[in-house]
Amino acid sequence: MSKHLANKQLTARFLTELADTPVEDIGAVLERFCHGDCRWEIFHPFNRIDGLDNVASQFWGPLKRAFPDYEQRLGQVLAGEYEGREQVSTLGHVMGSFEARWLTIPPTHNLAFLRFGFNAIVRDGKFAKAYVLLDIPDLMRQAGCYPLRRMPGSAEQWPLPPIDSGATLDAVAAERGALSMAIVREMQLGLPKPGEVVSVSSAASRHSRHWHENMNWYGPAGIGSARRLRGFRESHGALFLQAFPDRSGIARDPTGPEDGPGHYTRIGDGLFAVTGGWPSIHATHTGGQWLGLPPTGRKVEMRVADWYRLDRDDKIIDNWVMIDVPHMLQQMGLDILDDLRFFADPALSRLRE
Repeated sequence: MSKHLANKQLTARFLTELADTPVEDIGAVLERFCHGDCRWEIFHPFNRIDGLDNVASQFWGPLKRAFPDYEQRLGQVLAGEYEGREQVSTLGHVMGSFEARWLTIPPTHNLAFLRFGFNAIVRDGKFAKAYVLLDIPDLMRQAGCYPLRRMPGSAEQWPLPPIDSGATLDAVAAERGALSMAIVREMQLGLPKPGEVVSVSSAASRHSRHWHENMNWYGPAGIGSARRLRGFRESHGALFLQAFPDRSGIARDPTGPEDGPGHYTRIGDGLFAVTGGWPSIHATHTGGQWLGLPPTGRKVEMRVADWYRLDRDDKIIDNWVMIDVPHMLQQMGLDILDDLRFFADPALSRLRE
């Protein structure tokens, strides 16, 4: 078995065992699958967590108590190598009965979904670094406490890849994956730069030829999902370009530390590819109407990962996007979880000491 295939199966076993394991035994699962010094980077409000005991008590334990019967539904698992490191990536959702408050979000006592991404570095058969990406505002929406204006895109649940797309735990298609990544990177490098978009007609830019006519862009809560390039531009592209006119990607130093800014992952596997940065974009919020907020003038950084699926004609047809929306809003001066504390406990005083 190749190392990349072994890493894919390691990831699936790890996430499945976490779902099936009682809260009190989570630490033992983490010890079996992770190096003792494995660092965890988790979307806001968790952020960086060091130490397996801490990640068990601060993240996995509370999540398991909130979803006591949850299962980890994986839509794709990719494996490859980037910057000389073995890497894996998966996208799907946690699903189960939401039975207890989590991050002060009230339970629904019904089936709920938490969009979930997991990117990791593997060393000697264990996880050495892990990134967990969560769509927390979407769970807030399901619980009836959505904190933002109505999304311009669709709020419906993301579909998983079609059955004939080659998303599998049984094989690694590195050669085809390299082509998929090359196409994705050419598209990304063709995205409009600051000052290039002066009208709707110029917004298509050089990246458009890589997209399927009926492409799907699945955005996080706050933005929503869209179909075809026009839908993407109206639901996200135009608003984002106008809100952050000086946006710029962060150039990665391939000889620098693993936790440096820029893309920490770029792997292709078959018709799929993933890129992600922590952060990968810097910008200043000088335009309005992104998530409904007026311009704040604040500098922000974006933690983001994109998963792509190409069709057999080399067109990008699906793009699932995880953005750390709570982290961005925090930088813009809005803590979307703060109000929930007072609804959960009316005895709390809103007067700051």
